[in-house]
Amino acid sequence: MRRMIKLAFVAIAGFTCMPIAVSAQQMPPVPVDKEVRIGKLDNGLTYYIRHNEYPKNQVDFYIAQKVGSILEEDNQCGLAHFLEHMCFNGTRNFPGSSMIKWLESVGVKFGYNLNAYTSIDETVYRISSVPTERIGVQDSCLMILSDWADGLLLEGKEIDEERSVIHEEWRSQLPPNMRIMEKLLPEIYPDSRYGHRLPIGTMEVVDNFPHQALRDYYEKWYRPDLQGIVVVGDIDVDRIEGKIKELFSKIEKPVNPAERIYYPVADNEKPIVAFGSDKEQDKYVAQIMFKYDALPDSLKGTMADVTTSYLLDMAQMMLQIRLNELGQKADAPFAVASAFYGEFIMAKTKQAFQMAMVPKGNSFNEGLKAVYREALRAKRGGFTATEYARCRTEYLSQLEKAYNNRNQQENKTLAESYVRNFIDKKPIPGIETEYQMMSMIVNQIPVEAVNQVFSQIVSDKNLVVLGMMPAREGESCPKDEDILALLSQVEAENIAPYVDNVKDEPLVSELPTAGKVVKENMLSDFGAKEWILSNGAKVILKKTDFKSDEISMMAVAKGGMSACGNDQVADLLFMPVVLEQHGLGNFTNSDLNKLLAGKQVSLKISLDDYMRSLSGNTTPKDLKTYMEMLYMTFTGLNVSEDEFVSMQNLYKGLIENQGQSPAFVFQKKLQEFLFASPIKRVFSVDDIEKASRKNILGIIREQLINAADFTFVFSGNFDEAELKVLTEQYIASLPSAKDKKSEVKLNSAVEIKSGNEEQEFAMKMEVPQGSAAVIVSGKMPYSFKNRLLASMSAQLISTRLLSEVREKEGAVYSIYTQGSQDRLSEMSVTYQTIFQVKPEKKDRALEIIRSEFEKLAKETPVEELDKVKGFMVKQITEDEHTNSYWCSMMAGNELLPSEICVKSEQTIQSITPEEVSNYVNKVMKQNNYRVLVMMPDTK
Repeated sequence: MRRMIKLAFVAIAGFTCMPIAVSAQQMPPVPVDKEVRIGKLDNGLTYYIRHNEYPKNQVDFYIAQKVGSILEEDNQCGLAHFLEHMCFNGTRNFPGSSMIKWLESVGVKFGYNLNAYTSIDETVYRISSVPTERIGVQDSCLMILSDWADGLLLEGKEIDEERSVIHEEWRSQLPPNMRIMEKLLPEIYPDSRYGHRLPIGTMEVVDNFPHQALRDYYEKWYRPDLQGIVVVGDIDVDRIEGKIKELFSKIEKPVNPAERIYYPVADNEKPIVAFGSDKEQDKYVAQIMFKYDALPDSLKGTMADVTTSYLLDMAQMMLQIRLNELGQKADAPFAVASAFYGEFIMAKTKQAFQMAMVPKGNSFNEGLKAVYREALRAKRGGFTATEYARCRTEYLSQLEKAYNNRNQQENKTLAESYVRNFIDKKPIPGIETEYQMMSMIVNQIPVEAVNQVFSQIVSDKNLVVLGMMPAREGESCPKDEDILALLSQVEAENIAPYVDNVKDEPLVSELPTAGKVVKENMLSDFGAKEWILSNGAKVILKKTDFKSDEISMMAVAKGGMSACGNDQVADLLFMPVVLEQHGLGNFTNSDLNKLLAGKQVSLKISLDDYMRSLSGNTTPKDLKTYMEMLYMTFTGLNVSEDEFVSMQNLYKGLIENQGQSPAFVFQKKLQEFLFASPIKRVFSVDDIEKASRKNILGIIREQLINAADFTFVFSGNFDEAELKVLTEQYIASLPSAKDKKSEVKLNSAVEIKSGNEEQEFAMKMEVPQGSAAVIVSGKMPYSFKNRLLASMSAQLISTRLLSEVREKEGAVYSIYTQGSQDRLSEMSVTYQTIFQVKPEKKDRALEIIRSEFEKLAKETPVEELDKVKGFMVKQITEDEHTNSYWCSMMAGNELLPSEICVKSEQTIQSITPEEVSNYVNKVMKQNNYRVLVMMPDTK
């Protein structure tokens, strides 16, 4: 680490002309954002307050604790996480469940705006998107934070009831990879607490700890010197600061508090190799980790901190691009590989640069050698100047976009940066300072600095190799000596330096003959304008200032895959993979990524049953590049033979061992249970092998052949004159057939089956766990109001299920219902409740779900509906200040016109309890109630 710090210092010195003789300890601190007010009370509590108006009239509250499972003793494993749960089960000012009920009455939804997490070294609680119109609501949220800090009731009855909820979380949140990790951690962290401190704990402790043990843990560790309050939003900073002082100064500073130790992780001279297996592990995966010391506290928040992060960012980006490029070859030795850096699995005191890969087939050997070879190639031969220039340009482009949108920084983004500053001392210069500072610094840092840092990290000292695989009869995990022998073979190779091949040609090789805007209309309801183009395509544009540096786009057309025959099943199932990773024209996907480095452009294609769409966003500066991409997507979407074979290998590697995964099997059975058409099933290895590149490209090109089918919607901060020129050049020039517009061809086989049906099947499992899906569907005409009714009714049922199934029955950890109303489908309404359940409580859970639907179909309590309305008004008010929302609404109206949804709040508030119940009743009376259950096979 000292060597890395020195390199970071030299990089800074090159810019600032500071004398090299100055010690690392004298590195200048990074300035703190002047827009945030930071203070510390006499009892040690720290607070951060910032006024921010994005979104307007909302505020986020956080309390961060420098406390996690690492502080537990062996007989306390699980108490830190248990304590987090208890913060929602009774406090001094909000006994029982009254906190959740009160927050939901002001539009703050549990699990969505109200949540928390516990990790190894920290616990963080948040109350987000709180309406600010009422001062009393702000004060009550601060009171909740104060209660969490020092006012938990921790009543015995509530503790005992929560044990079953934690147990269900353990059951549902301990997948096979975590079970393997739990076994391997003692090998990865020898003689360290980190080897035995997963936050979920042990069920022996969870089920049996005495009530007083949790109270003692709370008193010992939840204390002001380890707590930070963060408030960001549309608030009066002075008033909030006064309220924090009033509420939190009362908390006593502990006398002789227990030392908060950050446990070190020892270096290892010899490589650590840890491989494990589980019967339900669905893939082979291996990880190579190069450990290094975390930045010392004395240098956190200094220029060494930001420069070191930049150097590692560059190394990670360049190595990832190399891995992607290698992975797209037909003979790639792995299915997929990634590079990243950060905490050494879960230890703050040790960092690691990591490379993970899923091998091709059921052997680690070639894939593991390949990623290690790439690490050594970069260590020995370095990264090239051209690679670095592209990644630096991309870094600066992203930074510039953030700077241009500086007046639209979200509360959540700012608040979480302050949480990280409190817990990890991460710098918080503010985007204005960061943009100016980093724009100057990075251009002074040469690629040689990145190479030197990376060469110091990649070493056989502090090397850890981790692997996971399915447990199969007659197959065992590789031995340590065999893995080390593989690495030695690679080390002995003469590895050639990387050659950076870049296409030197434009994306659009020859400009098309431009078309024209032949007619212009005003869409006053949307505050938008419509252009009719000479080729029959339509463009809708809405100028906004929601974000200074954003333009969103969505193009839609009726039609889609519903009319395709069953002889195309394999191609249709694999087609979404091609749509995610294609190239354009003469550019492969890898070539395209290199070309677009430094351009903020994204474009996604979706070919669904009844519609076709393209969506994404860009910036005003990159709009021309975006329009070129749009043109080439319609006229030159391509994938090479090598890329296609690579995609097949990737997905075969990911799914070929999933037959023993309960989650995969349940999803596969559910698709078969709900849909008659084979194109709706989960694809198999056989489907992947049968898929044809030629056929898939033919289908895609057929779907994009007629631009006259499409309406292109733009919303954002564009220059209208520029957009018009680019539209005529790149959209009006697209091939079209105005007299052959596609329409929706309904096909019941691709929609959810009608009728009532229940099925149950059993499967052998390592951890007995039930899974269930309740799907209710029906035919209802589309309208904006009906869409709201579907969502409202689902939210009402979700709240009841959390209360009845989770809290009262202890049958699940998480349960909720999603409700949707589709524009184009005949079976247009769908409610889905998919959850994992304690096996012995399965029948009771299903009974409650049916009962809640039936009760809601008869009556909707006004007070419950008012809570949902409050949340939806807040949410839709926020959505209406985003470009993506208006793109979606205007594009949807082109597919199926309905009443204009520009008075959303008024529509929400007008909905009556009777309308909600009538809507649910009409759906339920159609008798399309389908239940699929998977239970553990105990035979």
